Amino acid sequence: MTDAAEFRWIESGEGEPVLFLHGLLGDMYHWEAALEALAGACRPLALTLPVFDARLAEPTIGALGRHIARFLDALDIARVVIGGNSLGGHVALHVALTLPERVAGLILTGSSGLFERSVTGRAPHRPSAEYVRARMEEVFYDTSLVTPAWVEAVRCLVTERVTALRVLPFAQAAKRDNIESRLGEIRVPTLIVWGKEDRITPVEVGERFHALIPGSQFWTLTNCGHSPMLEQPHAFNAIVREWLHETWPRRAQLVAAAEVVR
Repeated sequence: MTDAAEFRWIESGEGEPVLFLHGLLGDMYHWEAALEALAGACRPLALTLPVFDARLAEPTIGALGRHIARFLDALDIARVVIGGNSLGGHVALHVALTLPERVAGLILTGSSGLFERSVTGRAPHRPSAEYVRARMEEVFYDTSLVTPAWVEAVRCLVTERVTALRVLPFAQAAKRDNIESRLGEIRVPTLIVWGKEDRITPVEVGERFHALIPGSQFWTLTNCGHSPMLEQPHAFNAIVREWLHETWPRRAQLVAAAEVVR
């Protein structure tokens, strides 16, 4: 049995588990507003992806997917709604495709897996705070969200040799792992929420996900960039909450089937 103590996560509420995953340079706390807003409807969780953990020797989407499976085992979660932003959405898709018996639904926002314009690939060896700020501001419509403290935290990540050597391989892995040809295999309820002003994964990418994933729902948010859960949290959380309610009957059948198998 996997020990839950080796994972870092936050959660609230009770009931159906809904797991959120952050992006490459993101953090589980980026989902705090979602956890607070959804606590009355489900058991929302946000997990730290081990992007900077040397114990995860293989910097691949598959390795992150296996980490998710071990986390679900540690918490004795048979089947979960899994969602993510950017790299996190890509990992969620990977889990849905490789372990379909563990996934009851998908929530994608700014996900990689089809196309993503990297904000790390052009970085100089020791980027300045000004350079980091400029790249971070590309992620948002409202650039006031990019605070000096956040800029410094990211600058340290991409400057410190130990962590910097982890960022590029994961970014390259996300670009290599194009899953367009497999999206038609997804059979669970899927919600796609995209920022209309997303400059990393433009809104056309979200439309393509919608076209290729059978029965998916697609929403766009105005005045919003690559991270809707941060930039438009009230609208994003309202959409997720309503979708969870509307699609519950279908997901309940999947969860019941998983319990029978166990």
